[in-house]
Amino acid sequence: MSLKREALKYVKNPVKFIPRLAAKIAEPFNRFFALIRVRMRGVEEIRAGRRIFLFGAFDGRCYGDNSAALFEHMVEHHPEVDSYWVMRKDVYTEYMKSDNIPFPGKVVFKGSFRANILALIAEVHVYTHGHYDVTDYPKKILEKTRLLLLGHGINGFKKMILKILPSGRKIAGIAEGADLVIASSKQELRITNKEWNIPVEKIILTGLPRYDRLLRLDLKAEKSRNRILYMPTWRDWNSRRLSLKGSEFFSQIRDFLVTSGLDGYLHAKGVRLDLYIHIWMREFFDDFTKEFDLQSVNLLPQSIDLQKIIVDSSLLITDYSSVCWDFLFLDKPVLFYQFDLDEYEKKRGAYLDLKKDLFGPVAYDAASAVDLVRQFVENGYETEKYRDQMDRMLKWAFAFRDDGNCERICKYIL
Repeated sequence: MSLKREALKYVKNPVKFIPRLAAKIAEPFNRFFALIRVRMRGVEEIRAGRRIFLFGAFDGRCYGDNSAALFEHMVEHHPEVDSYWVMRKDVYTEYMKSDNIPFPGKVVFKGSFRANILALIAEVHVYTHGHYDVTDYPKKILEKTRLLLLGHGINGFKKMILKILPSGRKIAGIAEGADLVIASSKQELRITNKEWNIPVEKIILTGLPRYDRLLRLDLKAEKSRNRILYMPTWRDWNSRRLSLKGSEFFSQIRDFLVTSGLDGYLHAKGVRLDLYIHIWMREFFDDFTKEFDLQSVNLLPQSIDLQKIIVDSSLLITDYSSVCWDFLFLDKPVLFYQFDLDEYEKKRGAYLDLKKDLFGPVAYDAASAVDLVRQFVENGYETEKYRDQMDRMLKWAFAFRDDGNCERICKYIL
């Protein structure tokens, strides 16, 4: 996040400024004194025979994703391990308002003295977006800790940025320092090996943890026919903006939801469209709340249990988000609205062919996207037209379609 955006966030929410500033000032001191304490007493003495695992996601900005699924599995099925979730204190406060953290007693606050002590003595760190999800200590300090990268989603429609190591070797920056990296299929394992430059012996074929819970939720859920989920992904090239207004990204979404007549059509049909803004766009939330006051469009809060929304939705609209694989896993239709395909391929790129490997219809402008939404609603969200491609990509993406992914991972870390 740019310095200007960080400042703007607190101008909009001044009440949050002092607590966050105090936390930022305290963090380096907490890291230093925690390190001194562990060096003086020793890791094994402080561990006192305990097995400690730390879990985190999105730099401590949320509770969810693959790390949360594995964390819950560990707490429920492997009590012999002391498992803790790492998150920012201000984010924890927001989540507790909606009661969306199942084990609040297992939460430690990122950057706190306690979290730093645990980071230094933990046996395993588990994360999705980078090691910073759990701690800011570099790998070289963590002599007796293994790092497990779960990743955010299946790699296919978004290339990872490569980092040049001191040795001159290039690897995916997200995987730097990781001892183990999971894959959901042989094809994804190949991408992790050949494109990320991760040695094959560090890659484990297990499936993503969050699909275990997703499958169980889906089996219990009452299927809805009046809910659509829209999840556009984040564009890195918008990161230095103070507002999304004026961007092509915002303009296209507004055309689709506001000026196209889609809202009126959905309202007449009794269909609700949930808009979920990517967590890296949280600072732009006001842009959407002020512009999208519509009858059938519901702007979801960041603390929502997204998996429950996925299970209850009949259709996903997205562009390049890995949530599309969650819908494919559940055999649900996906509409790809890719209004900036050329720019996306130039600035980010994909491992798959975005014109041949999609498993649903694609629209490149708002009018076409609206027409496809209408077709899905009128036809009861039928997928038969896309069945062959869905089946082909199901085989590409999933080595397992059961609820055993978490336990497969546990075999490597316990």
